[in-house]
Amino acid sequence: MRIGNFLMIFATFLLSACNSGEKMNAKIENSETLHEIPSASGIEFLDGKYWLIGDNSPWLFEVNDVFEVAEKHLIFSMDFTENGTIPKSKKHDFEAMTALNWEGDSALFVFGSGSKANRFQGVLVNINSALHPTMETQKFDLTDFYSKILEKAKLKDGELNIEAAAVLGDHLFLFNRGKNKLISLKVKHFIDYLSGARETIKIKVKTIDLPEIDGIRAGFSGATADEKFQRIVFTASVENTADWVADGQVLGSFIGVLNLHSLKNHAAPKCILIKNKQEILRIKAESIALQESSENSFRCLVVTDSDGGKSELLKLKVQL
Repeated sequence: MRIGNFLMIFATFLLSACNSGEKMNAKIENSETLHEIPSASGIEFLDGKYWLIGDNSPWLFEVNDVFEVAEKHLIFSMDFTENGTIPKSKKHDFEAMTALNWEGDSALFVFGSGSKANRFQGVLVNINSALHPTMETQKFDLTDFYSKILEKAKLKDGELNIEAAAVLGDHLFLFNRGKNKLISLKVKHFIDYLSGARETIKIKVKTIDLPEIDGIRAGFSGATADEKFQRIVFTASVENTADWVADGQVLGSFIGVLNLHSLKNHAAPKCILIKNKQEILRIKAESIALQESSENSFRCLVVTDSDGGKSELLKLKVQL
């Protein structure tokens, strides 16, 4: 059965908070199959539109109010594509994307995961209305930047895997799936460093303790900023695999909330495990975007990636 049909049948899920044992309810308000977007890995709301990326796609997808692809914009070379997608051995693995202000312009920054040598790429997409629809893109080699993250986070080779990015206030937050490291730095310093105006960069790192399913720990997979309440809402998925490059059996996914005011090293944030009644829904949540929020609830869009199957977009209301 397609996941979309399954979700619409069971529109209300029972979810459990991983750090408290409380029971919560969430309602699936809509679910759509993203037929034109392979391996959806990132979603962001900017300039009144939703923007999506796929980890094996050279396109940035512009999605309308009914979640259909209105336009797609080439942000990387088509030279490596086969049937519109980039083979796994050659893909830049665009897993993280965030909106930011780049020298006065509205922009999206897309991060390669860094999990392999050919995945140390970043793409700046300027979506200023004066440039739309042609769009201006600028590519960056993130090798040196990622090496600084490896050093500061004390990660070994093979443990770097940037899966999510979010800007809150004047800080950029990157979420590394390996060891669940939360990396933070000032947006201005990041821009100046990549532009060559700054030679050094100050990076802070915290380890976040996420829950487990069947003894396998969840890993960061998506994130978005909630400016109104100064918090970050994230997704974390559990996959039965020995490394971050190889796909494995998906065991389930969580939605969690990080309160930045009280965030400490080895914090165990409030998380919600998506279930159907008492059964874990085995979906791979890849990214999240907020639609609206209050102190005790929020509406969000979550994209899923079934590693070769159809990507899905879920609209949820989560009660905290």
